[in-house]
Amino acid sequence: MDMRCKTYDMSCDASSIIYSPIWLEGPRWIRDEGAEQWTRNGPTKVALKKLHNSQLISKESLNQIYEFHRVLHFGSIANFFGITKDPSSNYMFVMRYYENRDLHSYLDEAQGMFCWRHIVEMLWRISGGIEYIHENGLIHGNIHGGNLLVENELDLIDIRISDVGLYGPVGNNNPNEVYGVLPYVAPEILKGGLATKA
Repeated sequence: MDMRCKTYDMSCDASSIIYSPIWLEGPRWIRDEGAEQWTRNGPTKVALKKLHNSQLISKESLNQIYEFHRVLHFGSIANFFGITKDPSSNYMFVMRYYENRDLHSYLDEAQGMFCWRHIVEMLWRISGGIEYIHENGLIHGNIHGGNLLVENELDLIDIRISDVGLYGPVGNNNPNEVYGVLPYVAPEILKGGLATKA
């Protein structure tokens, strides 16, 4: 994916750096059947998630992550536009940028001021997304407030699940290793078992 961008903000976590540039051409949204080509959306703010040391990732792991996102097109899953590389050959995932960022940030800014309707909407979206992931035979593996992206428009709260298939260091294929934010690690994992859909 060729990315021509201007200006960006940046944040980081243990396994990645997230940039938020303006993608000048934007994603391909509309298919012109007569011309047999896709029309681009124009300048769009996106999130570029650069995985640390991802030049070491196996093709199999990269294809698995791509397949997760190709299959998961649902209202509760974060919009995923594709994969690109930075100049150092690290892979970057191109996703929609969510203005309110993640659920942790959103809750901090709201200072606990929510009506019941918004709480129910958020829980409904999260549970619907998890159900959809499981219906497709997948397990998220690392769901927590930092992987729940929030958009708040016209008094409607939209929460999307991100980072499906991304947990632990790049290239880790050992299912016995435990990674994640400790308060959100599933009890069966802490007991040394395998991840379940429960």
